[in-house]
Amino acid sequence: MRYARILMFLLAVAVFGQPLVAQSESTLVITTNSDINSLDPAIGYDTLSWPVSSLFYRGLVTLGDNQEPVPSLAETFSVSDDGLTYTFTLREGVTFSNGRVITAEDVKYTFERLLNPETASPTAYFFDMIAGADAVSAGETTELSGITVVDDRTVTFTMSRPEWTLWQRFATPAGFIVAREGVEAAGPDFGRNPLGAGPFILESWESGVRMVAVRNPNYYRAGYPKVDRVEILIGVEPSVGVLRIESGEADMSLDFVPNSDYPRIASDPVLAENLREITAFPNVQYLIPNTREGSPFADARVRQALSIAIDRDRLSIIYNNRGVPAAGLIPPTVLGDNTSLIPTYDVAAAQALLAEAGFADGFSTQIVSTTDPTDVAIAQAVIEDWAAVGVAAELLPIEFSQWIDLAVNRPEEMPVGYIGWFMDYQDPSNVFEPLLTCGGSFNPGAYCNEEFDASIAAAKLIPPGEERWAAFAALEAQAFEAMPNIPLVHVRNFYYTSARVENLVLDPAVLINFEEVSVSN
Repeated sequence: MRYARILMFLLAVAVFGQPLVAQSESTLVITTNSDINSLDPAIGYDTLSWPVSSLFYRGLVTLGDNQEPVPSLAETFSVSDDGLTYTFTLREGVTFSNGRVITAEDVKYTFERLLNPETASPTAYFFDMIAGADAVSAGETTELSGITVVDDRTVTFTMSRPEWTLWQRFATPAGFIVAREGVEAAGPDFGRNPLGAGPFILESWESGVRMVAVRNPNYYRAGYPKVDRVEILIGVEPSVGVLRIESGEADMSLDFVPNSDYPRIASDPVLAENLREITAFPNVQYLIPNTREGSPFADARVRQALSIAIDRDRLSIIYNNRGVPAAGLIPPTVLGDNTSLIPTYDVAAAQALLAEAGFADGFSTQIVSTTDPTDVAIAQAVIEDWAAVGVAAELLPIEFSQWIDLAVNRPEEMPVGYIGWFMDYQDPSNVFEPLLTCGGSFNPGAYCNEEFDASIAAAKLIPPGEERWAAFAALEAQAFEAMPNIPLVHVRNFYYTSARVENLVLDPAVLINFEEVSVSN
């Protein structure tokens, strides 16, 4: 063990030219391969934007360990027996980072902005059950009738239907309260100029290089955050991030531990203590075929064929056996998963389906992945499997923020996308609603089946319990037949930290709770 540490020290000297000095006790240094897409909580919708935006914002509530609501900007809250009225009372004197007191009007403005079509928020659907949301989303009005400002500190939400996951939704960045003056001053650049009530304020952001956040002197929790500064180093390849953590140049990475490093770290009893498994955000790695008219993937038989052409056991091996082959999109740890579905690998049956669909000689396509080394390896494995059934796929790896931009703004240019979906909250509706409904907030493949949408809407109305889980299991079976997206694996992911990081809380709503984390020499 000691020998390995000496070698790492000598390697650091060789690579960086001088011994590395431990970080300042009040600074948390983080690495990330990709830049942050947006700090606007209504826009950023990915595993980088969510934890980083939580540096600068807070919502009315957060979530406890059992997904129960915990007071945040709201001091108290309640819900009516019929589940249609939610009442929040703000903390007295709680302020934005600029020192202005937050009022109930700010809460109302935040949700009206989220639902306004000009904002183009991918998470607007989180709150489409607020009375009047349809009129705001349609551009007919800018005022949300379902939110009532009772007084400066009290606000009520009236819902058009019960939503059994609403507390979880309020805790996500979609529910972060924004300052109107910040939005209006920054205009289209609000995503780079955050103004909220989080534990930090943005000091600087050099795209592709570095972001620096410093303590918010007006933060409502006395004694928090526990560090004075957070420095995010951008453009650091994940394995290089691991090296920097182990050599003392960084404290943690926003990238998950890469496959090339995981076996070494996991097998070392000392290093393994610095792995933090992400359990609150179950996931599925999957392919998103373009189902628009004119695409080969518009035919369900083609999607089915290319699903059963994939050897998912081999994909699990690429993940160091941390991946479970996926038959459906619902992760196996989430209630509503259909355990009777079994992923199939059958090359001959895939070739027969392609021939039946008119592609006996195959066709050419393109898979767009991120530049993450594991994503590239998985996509390459899929390409090899598809070649065995006559489908020639080219790989186009692009930087993560570019992938998101393409998927959101020019999805028709993506023949097949490869990405991971991390559930916003642990309810099966969070797979179907954004990924598979017509016009879903994260449906770049444009799959649309109105009857299926109606079944999803009906299942969402069923209260939590066996009937609800059975309804979603039946929906997963229907999706297994239609194969609108191609599930590959469900993966156990880990963050990696230095030994000096303490109290790193993996938050069930935003991945990481930065206000609690501290560092020591």
